[in-house]
Amino acid sequence: MGWLTMTSQSDIFSLIDAQKEIVDYWNSRRQSGAVPLRGDLDPGALRAHLHCISILELDGQGGATFRLMGTQLRNLIGADMRGYHVDDLPDEYASIWRMGGGLPLPETCRPDQGVTDLGEGHHAWLRLPLRQMASDEAPSMVLCHDILRRKKTRISRPVFSLHPLASRAVAA
Repeated sequence: MGWLTMTSQSDIFSLIDAQKEIVDYWNSRRQSGAVPLRGDLDPGALRAHLHCISILELDGQGGATFRLMGTQLRNLIGADMRGYHVDDLPDEYASIWRMGGGLPLPETCRPDQGVTDLGEGHHAWLRLPLRQMASDEAPSMVLCHDILRRKKTRISRPVFSLHPLASRAVAA
């Protein structure tokens, strides 16, 4: 799998910060408590996160079609999947979009997020419902934000080091 390498354990917290930025923007686009419309989202406002964003259109039967896919996700998969179903992906990649209990049905679609330990890495994921048209009563799309990062091994990440000018070990 194509992974980004974590430079420190604190990177996992920046993943959560990225999620918070997107959720704050999503909340700012809500009107009268309703799920935002896809057209109400300004890609420029999410510029720093676009490479990790995909938008899925829900089919109402537990499946979804890619309507947008960020460059990091395209590079990971090796293809632009716009117009394809999530089920068209090999399982190792399809599982990325099934986090949080799988793809929702429109009537049960609600915000969800998490950070999953994958053994060798972490997967920070976020799912935010969207409506395609103002007349939609239930969300018909999902904005997805996914970051996969490889963990560094303990051997390559010292906790303390000896500094030549310090009389004791200092935090690395």
